[in-house]
Order: sequence, then C-alpha cells, then structure tokens
Amino acid sequence: MFFPDVAKATAEFARVLKPGGRLCSSVWVKPEENPWTTIAMQAIATEAVVVPPDRAGPNMFRCAAPGFVSALYEGAGLRDVLEWYVYVELVTQSPEQYWEMISEHVSLAVAALQQVDEQARGRIRANAIAKVRAFETDGKVRVPGVARCIVGTKRDASAPRPRGGARSFDATQP
Repeated sequence: MFFPDVAKATAEFARVLKPGGRLCSSVWVKPEENPWTTIAMQAIATEAVVVPPDRAGPNMFRCAAPGFVSALYEGAGLRDVLEWYVYVELVTQSPEQYWEMISEHVSLAVAALQQVDEQARGRIRANAIAKVRAFETDGKVRVPGVARCIVGTKRDASAPRPRGGARSFDATQP
C-alpha cells in the first residue's frame, strides 16, 4: 500500500522467492471498517484541511478493494492465491492513550496536526477522546478494525503452470 508502484514491488517480491515460497501481505480494508483511524481523522478534519490521499498513490487504504492484491499476486505469477479477513482491535488503557498513540504514530494524523495551533490541537484531542469513549469497556478502550490477508505461492519451475488461479474469498464480509 505504501510502495509507489505496487505491481512492480509485488513482481520483485515474487521474483526473489524460492520455488514453493510464499508471499503474504496484510492490508487495511475501507476506512469505514477501521474506526481506530477514522475517529482521529474525523476529529482532525473539524479543525484542519485533511486532503484525501491520491487513490493511485501510496496510502493506507490504497489496496482496500477485495481482489486488488490477489490480482497483483496472480499478475506476478503466484498461484494458489487466497484472501481472508482479519478482525483486529486497537487496545489502549484509556481514551487519552488512544489519542497519544494515534497523534504521534499515524503519519496522516501527524501531518495534519502540524497545520494547526495548540488551541485547535486541544479541541481536536477532546473531540477524538469523546468519540473513542464509545469503545471503552472493562477499563480499556477497544477500537475495532478490519484487515485483509493475502497469500500466494511461487510455482515450482518444474511443475506445470495451472490454468486459472485458485482464490478463496468470502465476499459476504466487509
């Protein structure tokens, strides 16, 4: 998702695999399924201009479409390509710790926060903390997210090339 040319990067990963070697990636699905990041970014957008990333350029949701990475794998000659969803939680000790982690380590948030003064940062922080409290249970903040894992195998040079790729994908999920 962060390589300038994802097809070229995928082809290079596949090239350096040994025959029978596997390539596995994990990518975030659409922003709506990842409130751990959207809560903060929506709060920031109330005070700063948050420019949407170039859809074709490097960004954390660039590879979100189902089948996108599988097509890259197949284009790079990998076989037995499989995709599946992984449900995750960002767990912090408090809403304040959530804000610290996001505001200091998520590059989109860090860049956007550089545009605003301290008063605006305080309002953004308060907004994000108020929203993330909805995910507070049992003394912890548990904000959900969804990623997709993709795996493919480099074929053995002596094995016949399969016709059509195998792909397992549950389209009923996000």
